[in-house]
Amino acid sequence: MKKLSLLLFALFCLVATGCDQEYRNHRAERSKPKITVSDGMVTVRRAPAPNIIILPNGHMKIDEIEIPLNEEQQAMLQGMFGQLQVLRQNTLTDAPPDPAKRSVKIQVPDGMQPIPPDLTTKIPEFKDYTETFGNLQADRH
Repeated sequence: MKKLSLLLFALFCLVATGCDQEYRNHRAERSKPKITVSDGMVTVRRAPAPNIIILPNGHMKIDEIEIPLNEEQQAMLQGMFGQLQVLRQNTLTDAPPDPAKRSVKIQVPDGMQPIPPDLTTKIPEFKDYTETFGNLQADRH
């Protein structure tokens, strides 16, 4: 009986360790710098920095505070928003269904640049977020 208890305890520890590792991997993936493209906004995330939110009209918010932009900057963000929405739609159309509604990595086709190369010079608030530019995610919600 004692051997059976020890065996069950060892099995429990193995299962718990596997689940813990799965959870750690999930948390690590979630905390990676990324740009999430959802239906009505684009969110630029880089912990511990505040999120940048881009709206369809080219307006930008940092921590829910709207940042004043000139017309050229707004036009740049509007164009970026539109291109990212097209990529999101194409990605979700091609992606297999997922009942958990997890986001899907967006693959940018060759020759397309949804994020303008001069974004950080025209809108300096993005300069600390460049590591997010390579991780585009299409939100299913």
